[in-house]
Amino acid sequence: MASSSTNRNNITSLLTLMFFIIINVREVAGEPPSVVPSACKRAYGVGIGSFTEDFCLSALTGHSAGAADDGDLALIAVDLATANATDTERKIDELLRGGGGGDVSEGLQSCRALYKAVVHQYQPQCRAAVKDRRFADGKLCLFWTAQATADCERWFQQRMLASPVAREDDSLAKLANLAIALSSIA
Repeated sequence: MASSSTNRNNITSLLTLMFFIIINVREVAGEPPSVVPSACKRAYGVGIGSFTEDFCLSALTGHSAGAADDGDLALIAVDLATANATDTERKIDELLRGGGGGDVSEGLQSCRALYKAVVHQYQPQCRAAVKDRRFADGKLCLFWTAQATADCERWFQQRMLASPVAREDDSLAKLANLAIALSSIA
């Protein structure tokens, strides 16, 4: 009987040990817990209020495995901005296909031209520059991306119309500014 109790205790101890090893291996296999938070804190400091530290954490957490430094995180932010811009371009196309005409349609056509430049010209240039560690060039073209979202929104604001892509424009502007800030500290 004592042998059975000892075996049960050994098995329980072994299972507990394996549980802690598995938990710790998962932490080691992912990104170091301090990489993204410290980069977001510094990026927020140079971002001049264009995004929050929480936005940075939310955007990069889960996407930054394998990032060795702030330059790698900047490239991830560029890729997130590109994905956002591509999705927004697609949404604008769907809204235009849906018809309706009028001022909103005219605004969407204006935004569509801006997003075409962002997706097919600016973002590929931004990615290449940041990937090649030419951060000054990357920041300049990321500024153009952020400016395109402001221009899109301005069109609707000047006509006192609700923008159907306001949320997407805001998100893209924040992602572009995040990439600019991360490039600044890289």
